[in-house]
Amino acid sequence: VKLEQDPDVLDTWFSSGLFPFSIFGWPDKTDEMDVFYPGTLLETGHDIIFFWVARMVFFGQKLLGKLPFKTVFLHAMVRDAHGRKMSKSLGNTIDPMDVIFGISLEDLHKTLYNSNLDPREIEKAKTGQRQDYPNGIPECGTDALRFALCAYTAQGRDINLDVLRVQGYRFFCNKLWNATKFALMYLGSEYRPEKGLIQKLIKNEVSGKSGDSHRPGSGKQELQSEAG
Repeated sequence: VKLEQDPDVLDTWFSSGLFPFSIFGWPDKTDEMDVFYPGTLLETGHDIIFFWVARMVFFGQKLLGKLPFKTVFLHAMVRDAHGRKMSKSLGNTIDPMDVIFGISLEDLHKTLYNSNLDPREIEKAKTGQRQDYPNGIPECGTDALRFALCAYTAQGRDINLDVLRVQGYRFFCNKLWNATKFALMYLGSEYRPEKGLIQKLIKNEVSGKSGDSHRPGSGKQELQSEAG
């Protein structure tokens, strides 16, 4: 067997390792490179530290003499409700848009035919979808999905995503919305919220404690406990 390498294709992880500076026009010297490189924070998953993060560090130091970022924030790994890693080959992936806008079980089944799933595995995947989402995925909205991911992040490095829990946070967000509208009725049209209040919530300073700005889960817990 004779193999021939395409001269115009980079290895996936090799090319992604060039990402921090190639997007600014490297190897040319550009104004964007001077302004935006190096960066400050990289957010990624722990499963690709050596595939991607290490390569970016190596290339940044070797080619530009600078680390591409100062801080690496490792977010939790999103898994299905049973703790399995989401995979197209298993047919257990969830499109965030389906959580935001909702989707019927029938339409969920249709997504399997547009994937790279082996035709022999489609029926197995359908069975799993029927067990996990007998009534499809309810409409949860963007705020509830963000809130749920923040809440899950505080628990550890794995997220066993339960859509019903996301729906529960939708109800909670709706509770906050209604409570805010009720309060604004009595605060009057001239009321202006305290400047920087949201930042204080995120940094977990509501109760006078200093927190880690890269840990959104702590701010969520404060907010939920204050709301009762």
